[in-house]
Amino acid sequence: MKRAELEKHLGKIVEITLFDGKIIKGELHKTREERFKHEPNLYIPYNYYFLINPQSSCIFKSSHVKKLKI
Repeated sequence: MKRAELEKHLGKIVEITLFDGKIIKGELHKTREERFKHEPNLYIPYNYYFLINPQSSCIFKSSHVKKLKI
């Protein structure tokens, strides 16, 4: 998925299907957001995305996203 398309949904609750078929749900965020500056794994990498989800978490690139559903 293109980065511009993915970034339209930042801060929204989404369901994402990754390239390996894994489906994750949560609130979409981008690394380097100011609110995560005290969390190095979520702040230091450039151009990565993650979902805030209490059950599981993973950090991914826009190219890893196969499908996005709101």
